[in-house]
Amino acid sequence: MYPGGYRREPIVAVNELTLEVPSGQIFGLVGPNGSGKTTTLKLLLGLLFPTSGTGEVLGHPLGSPAYKPRVGYVPDGPYFYEYLNAPELLRFYGRLFGMSGAALEKRVDELLELVRMSGRKDLRVAEYSKGMRQRVGVAQALLNDPDLVFLDEPTTGLDPMGAVEMRNIALELRSRGKTVFLCSHLLKDMEPMCDSIAILDFGRIIRSGMVDELLIHRGEFVVRARGVSEDVKQRLAPLVLSAEASAALRPIGPAAPAADEGAILVHADSQDRGLEIARLIAEGGGTVLEVAPARESLEEYFMRAVDYRAGD
Repeated sequence: MYPGGYRREPIVAVNELTLEVPSGQIFGLVGPNGSGKTTTLKLLLGLLFPTSGTGEVLGHPLGSPAYKPRVGYVPDGPYFYEYLNAPELLRFYGRLFGMSGAALEKRVDELLELVRMSGRKDLRVAEYSKGMRQRVGVAQALLNDPDLVFLDEPTTGLDPMGAVEMRNIALELRSRGKTVFLCSHLLKDMEPMCDSIAILDFGRIIRSGMVDELLIHRGEFVVRARGVSEDVKQRLAPLVLSAEASAALRPIGPAAPAADEGAILVHADSQDRGLEIARLIAEGGGTVLEVAPARESLEEYFMRAVDYRAGD
């Protein structure tokens, strides 16, 4: 709760928030601007203190000095000394952690390689693009080899290539056993990164869970096929919910195939009906490419969740 100022009511930024983040995952706290994401993050970092309630980070109470050496943090729009280059900047922060000598130099080189800044390490911060500042910010947050990394709006202002690189860095951290806590309102960037999410709106969690479970339409399946004749399409018409070009197919998991030109995507209201459609397509000479649960985008799910809450 923030003071409201002269003749104004106090502002409740986060209210009745209950949140648990499993270790070793990429977790996304998503929501519109002003929903309380950054306030929540600062509470977890111990930069703000709650007016009520309790919490733990890495087994220690909120704000405890005991967990702070084990976390890393990249704020939205990190600011650095602009006359330093990347190695000088990392050496400066490394010394604040008590690092020095060959161990520090080795760590600096490793991190510059991880964030793909080795080739531009001699440029001054004043010459950095938004994406370069973000990458160096990640390197700075990883100097202490933290168990938990907080990233606030990590892809804001980045071009598509920069957003992909940030996603790859998050995935690399997870592969190393780190827990990554992301805050963002850019849902398209969050969806391919996160294992689990929580949707925050007006300071409250309105939905949470594993991404793959939340985004699957219960009881609805899709059949993707190529070479389906017009005769077979007519036979399928009474069995399907809808049919569309495969270009509209959203990925079903990270290894989902790309859309095939000339392929169709058929929606069925159950797994049994989907398998029946697939059988008819195969018997009619078509090629069945995929039978899988239907899935919506995180953006679509978010809009439905917010609309649901607005109607409560």
